Amino acid sequence: MCWTMICYQHFIVWILLVINAPERSFSSSCGYESCPKPKDGMINVHFVPHTHNDVGWLKTVDQYYYGSRTDIQRAGVQYILDSVVDALLKDPERRFIYVESAFFWRWWGEQTEEKQKEVKNLVEEGRLEFIGGGWSMNDEAAAHYTAIIDNMSYGIKFFSDHFGKCGRPRVSWQIDPFGHSREQANIFAKMGFDGLFFGRLDYADKEKRMRDKTMEMIWKGDPDEKSSKSDLFTGALFHAYSPPPGFCFDSLCQDVLMDDPRMEDFNMDKKVAEFVNYTLFQASSYATDNLIMTMGEDFNYQNANMWFKNMDKLKNFLNTNQDKHKINVMYSTPSCYLKSLHSSNKTWTVKSDDFFPYASDPHAYWTGYFTSRPALKGMIRQANSLLQACKQIHSRHGTIGDKGLETAKRSVAVNQHHDAVTGTAKQHVTDDYALRLHNGMTACRKVMSDGLQNELGMGCSFDDYCPMLNISQCAFTEQRFAFSILVYNPLANNVSSFIRIPVKNKHVYRVLNPENYEVETQLVPLPDEVLKIPGRLSSAKYELVFFADNIPGLGSKTFKFEHVSNKEIDVELKQIEDTIMFGNSHLKMEVNKKGILKKLKTKTSDIHLTQEFAYYKGAVGDNTDFAKRASGAYIFRPKGNIAIPVGEPQSATFIKGNLVHEVHQKFNEWTSQVIRLYRGHKHLELEWIIGPLPSLQHDMPGSEVISRYRTDIDSGDLFKTDSNGRFMIQRQRDHRPTWDLNLTEPVSANYYPVVSRMSIEDSNSVSKQKKQVWVMTDRAEGGTSPHSGEMELMLHRRLFNDDGFGVGEALNETSYGKGLVIRGKHKLLLCEEDCEIASRRIAEEELMKPVIFFGEYCSNLRESITLVELPADIKLLTMEKWSEESVLVRLENIKIDGDPTKVDLDTLFPGRTIASTVETTLDGSLPLAELKRLKWKTSELELNRKIIEGSKKDVFSVDLKPKQIRSYLVKLR
Repeated sequence: MCWTMICYQHFIVWILLVINAPERSFSSSCGYESCPKPKDGMINVHFVPHTHNDVGWLKTVDQYYYGSRTDIQRAGVQYILDSVVDALLKDPERRFIYVESAFFWRWWGEQTEEKQKEVKNLVEEGRLEFIGGGWSMNDEAAAHYTAIIDNMSYGIKFFSDHFGKCGRPRVSWQIDPFGHSREQANIFAKMGFDGLFFGRLDYADKEKRMRDKTMEMIWKGDPDEKSSKSDLFTGALFHAYSPPPGFCFDSLCQDVLMDDPRMEDFNMDKKVAEFVNYTLFQASSYATDNLIMTMGEDFNYQNANMWFKNMDKLKNFLNTNQDKHKINVMYSTPSCYLKSLHSSNKTWTVKSDDFFPYASDPHAYWTGYFTSRPALKGMIRQANSLLQACKQIHSRHGTIGDKGLETAKRSVAVNQHHDAVTGTAKQHVTDDYALRLHNGMTACRKVMSDGLQNELGMGCSFDDYCPMLNISQCAFTEQRFAFSILVYNPLANNVSSFIRIPVKNKHVYRVLNPENYEVETQLVPLPDEVLKIPGRLSSAKYELVFFADNIPGLGSKTFKFEHVSNKEIDVELKQIEDTIMFGNSHLKMEVNKKGILKKLKTKTSDIHLTQEFAYYKGAVGDNTDFAKRASGAYIFRPKGNIAIPVGEPQSATFIKGNLVHEVHQKFNEWTSQVIRLYRGHKHLELEWIIGPLPSLQHDMPGSEVISRYRTDIDSGDLFKTDSNGRFMIQRQRDHRPTWDLNLTEPVSANYYPVVSRMSIEDSNSVSKQKKQVWVMTDRAEGGTSPHSGEMELMLHRRLFNDDGFGVGEALNETSYGKGLVIRGKHKLLLCEEDCEIASRRIAEEELMKPVIFFGEYCSNLRESITLVELPADIKLLTMEKWSEESVLVRLENIKIDGDPTKVDLDTLFPGRTIASTVETTLDGSLPLAELKRLKWKTSELELNRKIIEGSKKDVFSVDLKPKQIRSYLVKLR
């Protein structure tokens, strides 16, 4: 031991610390009133104790909760919550935040009444605060806005139902997603959040913001909105969401404070000096004298005492020596930190674009995950669509707490997590995500089948379905000569749709409507590539296409399917030997003798357009430095930045029919496509099959496959992509709006998330009639415009090297012993007028496709009694039973500009009478009249900017402005 004079002096300081520890003060109320008060003339350091709990990543959700599979990762969420609550109860000055409601919901259900009461007291005192509140911390690139809203609402409702107003989060906390979308900010603002904090920011953007002290700003979720309702205070955290280096006091870390000067390893003086220097360094990048320090990391606080004991020491030492260091440390929360920033009365800069793409270093652009695991992405989109339809039916007939519906809600919400829909989890975790989706979809179909049966009230049953229609497989239709079909329309408008039914033979079939009138049909052969999909267990070689017209909004239509005779009809595909034209009343396409699409023509316009497949070779590296970064699940880094063309079709055939014209193309053993033009459609459908991609060894470059559209449109360096499936954002090649781009990765740096749509237009035309081409997708993909007049979208990725960002596996998906095969669709629209609304409607019809049920043959078919027809520009975003007495209705005006559209709410409830309505925030858990958001001063000129609009109760007829979403709790008599 060291008993020198210096050690003795340290010992005296240590004794004085214990004797003269500052008096503690704490509040008995939640919200901003419970926050500690910063001190003037000092740097106020807000310690924010937190844990980041991924709802699946290296382990499954269940494995993370219970703490199993420690061979993968030492992480058990139940122990974290146990430990944190115990630590908070020991000291009223301590605070903690929790985010992921999926875990807290499970833990809460296991607690005794006594423990639940203790936790409620902590929440009411503001010492345990829920932040963010979504079921999962959702991704912002690949998630659809409807699923984001559901994910957030489901979690917030749980917290609000169990903890009241004190449980309702005030601040959003997106610390781990890999880039941030403008629509996400808009959603948060409309849910009533006062602020957002995130952890990941492009390295170059961050460097500039640190220099300029603009790490915190006001983000305009909708730049066109004149009020401040879409504005959101947004802060980029300094050290992602980690504690300062050297101050991770967790059982998973190595750091510790040794404050007894009698010990040989005494380090308190050194650690205090490190902390002071770090605080001053961080303070140099921020605009006020308040700093937030995230004291936690992934799955920290399994032993919360370790954290709090060391933080107590550091806090108490610095607060005792405030005269020397001018630093005031306090336990805090993101909302308390936000309150201190608001109290500074500072004027903040404004941001109106988004934070994509995100790069963590010059050669690590996180743009690969826009496409990674496309099968899961497609399944998530389908499950989200089915869930919306399921909630509609349940709202009319179900009861609160239906186990099947709750299973479906949880499965879709968990899959919005930033390691689920992104495709960045380990393979066994991805399998678990898919299983949850399967179980949820199965449960939803049962809820719908029962509800529709109840509505139709007939002897016919429709309790079978075919989940493998995406590969043209349906055992029910293949094993019967006659059966019944029910088609449910989840849109709140009358629609007509082409339905495709797998059949075994090219025999004579017919489809009858309830009046026994024959419906127009067409038999088409399936491509050989579909028949060869690994794992396909089907004898169907053809599809019968029929036209289901005038399916009522939120209603259904029934049909009878009959095998008429064994007589074979001529439906053979014909070889393309010369240039041919296909057309309908709106659109014509030209295909050359090699089977390549060459030209599109409408009544008023035509363009030269070719479509080709190509692939990038993924870069190989050991990730030991920036230049050796591999392409992987997160990172897209093409070797040589050149896409290698797949080549011309090896074979091309066609069939013309009364309902659809088709061109079947085979390019190689792993690339094929069918181009379709349906009767009456203004757009083309391109259905591609990619895979199995070639299998290679580790340290070999994998394949990253794209579909590229080349046109003669002079689009220059501009193109547009959607934001989470909602509105468009203009992009500019090789450019960033808020900093100078160092173009180290010329391809991946120009990739952006495409959730539903992408477009180019003639940028040099002075006429209002500009040629435009739009591509609509059936799942999230990465896309760019590599040259003027071009668009490319990445369809599939198979890689054999990990990119070094934590997942620890190569993105090498296999199934049935081969590389995974993906079948997906693009829809192509050509126009001259502004087609943003037209393309949005096509995307909405793709998202909310009719849901098909099958039943045994029944002659007593009936029409749907539900007939809902909203105005053409109004989308029914949500119809969900919210309580036993009320239904949550969300309505959206999809127009970009123009006059408001009036909607009568009773239109949605035919045969029912509305008793009362209450307008709510977007999440549905707070009456809009009770919303009070913080107001911020910005660098923009303030012109009549209001925080909220007045909301009236019991309004049955509502006006929706363009781009507006309004939410109502509707009680029915």
